[in-house]
Amino acid sequence: MGGRKMTAAVVSGTLIAALIIACVVLIERQRRLKKDVRNLTEQIEDFLNNDKMTPFSLYDNDFAKLQNSVSDLEELVKLEKNKLAAESRKNTEFISDISHQLKTPIAAIKLYCEMDNETKPSTHNTKELELISKMESLVYQLLRLEKIKTGDIYCEDYKCCDLSALIRGIISDFKPFYPNKTFTVIGESKMRCSINWLGEAVSNVIKNACEHTADDGCIKVEISDTGHASIIKISDNGGGADEDDLKNIFIRFYKSKESSEKSTGIGLAIAKAVVERHHGVISAENQGDGLALSICLPHIEANEII
Repeated sequence: MGGRKMTAAVVSGTLIAALIIACVVLIERQRRLKKDVRNLTEQIEDFLNNDKMTPFSLYDNDFAKLQNSVSDLEELVKLEKNKLAAESRKNTEFISDISHQLKTPIAAIKLYCEMDNETKPSTHNTKELELISKMESLVYQLLRLEKIKTGDIYCEDYKCCDLSALIRGIISDFKPFYPNKTFTVIGESKMRCSINWLGEAVSNVIKNACEHTADDGCIKVEISDTGHASIIKISDNGGGADEDDLKNIFIRFYKSKESSEKSTGIGLAIAKAVVERHHGVISAENQGDGLALSICLPHIEANEII
C-alpha cells in the first residue's frame, strides 16, 4: 500500500515537473518568437526608411523561412526601384535635352519677331510674339516639373516659413496684373518647407483662380493650423468647374474649356507635384459660387524628409 502511494507521488511529481518544464519552454518560445517578430518588424521598417536589406537567415525553421521570404521580396522591390529610377533619369534627361535644344531657336525666333515688329508693327507680329512667349513658358514649366519629379527638393532647402507672409508676398506680385480683383488672406501658420518650391505651387493655384474669375473677381486664401498640419484653402467666385474638370484638373496639359489661350495646362500639375513632395495632399471642389483648392501639408522634421 505504501509502495503504491510512493509510486503515485513520484508519478504526480514527475507530471507536475514535466508540466512546469513545458510551461517554461512554451513561455521561452513565445518570448523568443515575440523578439524575432519585433526584430523582423524593425528590419522591414529599416528597409522602408533607410533602404537597408533584411539579412538572410541560415536557420532551418518556419520563422527563418519567413525572414528569407521578406529578404527576397525586399531584393525584388529594390531592383524594381532602381529600374524605375533609371527610367526616370532617362526620361528627365530626354525632356531636359529637348527643352534646352528648343531654347536657342525659340530665343532666335523671338528676337527676329521683336525686330520685325519694331520696323513693321502689326497684329500678326503681336500674335506671333504671344505664341513664342507661351512656348517659352511651356519649356520652362516642363523643366520645372521634371525637376520636382526627380527629387529636386532637398531636405537642406526646408526652412521655417510663415505661410501668411509668403502668400501675402505672392499676392502683392499679382496685384499689378489684376488691379480690379479683390484678394483676401485670413489666418496664419508656420511650418518647415522648401519655401521657393511651395511658393511656386501656391502661386500657380492663385494664378489659376485669377484666370478663371471676372476682372473684378474675388480670391480668398484661408490658412489654418491643426497642430500637425498646415492647411491652405484658395477659393474664388469664378463659377466653379464641371465634373470632368474636377477629375482632370491636376493632370499635366489638361485645359478646361474656359482656360485662356495663354494657359499651358501645367501650373496645377506642378502644384500637385510640389505638394506631394512635401508629403501633402491637394484637392479641388466646387464651393458656393466658385472653385476651392485645398492644400494640406503635414508638419515634418528634417529627418523625416524623403
